[in-house]
Amino acid sequence: MAALSVLRRYVSLPLIVLLAANLYPLYGVLERGWGVFELIFLYWMENIVIGLFNVFKMITNRPEELAGNLGKLFLVPFFIFHYGMFTYVHGIFVIALFAPEELHLNVFGLADYLYHRDTLFGNGMLTALTLLIVSHAVSFYVDYVRSGDYERTTLSDWMGAPYGRVAVLHIGLIGGGFLVAALGQPVAGLIVLLFLKVGMDARSLILRHDALQRKLPVD
Repeated sequence: MAALSVLRRYVSLPLIVLLAANLYPLYGVLERGWGVFELIFLYWMENIVIGLFNVFKMITNRPEELAGNLGKLFLVPFFIFHYGMFTYVHGIFVIALFAPEELHLNVFGLADYLYHRDTLFGNGMLTALTLLIVSHAVSFYVDYVRSGDYERTTLSDWMGAPYGRVAVLHIGLIGGGFLVAALGQPVAGLIVLLFLKVGMDARSLILRHDALQRKLPVD
């Protein structure tokens, strides 16, 4: 009974889906020859997904409050612009630091993304991104909509919500990426890098799920 109580407290559907979704990047490393760039570029694209779902949370937050809905007319576009610039600059660093030289990517030009779309989004990358989108969609529904968190939180809670996660996670990923690249990108190092990311995401979900169950504010 004690074990079941622990499982109910810490294990959730979003956590299960998150772990399942990250099996594909593991497959990418083991079978498709992914390196540091593929992993970090995938997780940079996930930041865009996180921002998108944060916009959904802002739009659907306390829908019955007139003042809050009026505030959304300013705050939602402001968040899109600010987080968009933050993510774009972050992407410049990811490409400048880790993109293979043979891609000849212009870090300031979106045209390069389109020209190299087969390289950047091929080799299973689009599948991996789709699975991560599903994972975030499940978390959005279970932990935000179904739990009633959209009524307990405020619009200001979500204005800065993604930044801490992105900053902490990617400082770790970039630091780990440098180390793995310096070692010649061994498979074991790439797997450790992958599990670093999944572990940090899993910890965040567990803490959030636990806080929701206890009906406490989520940091």
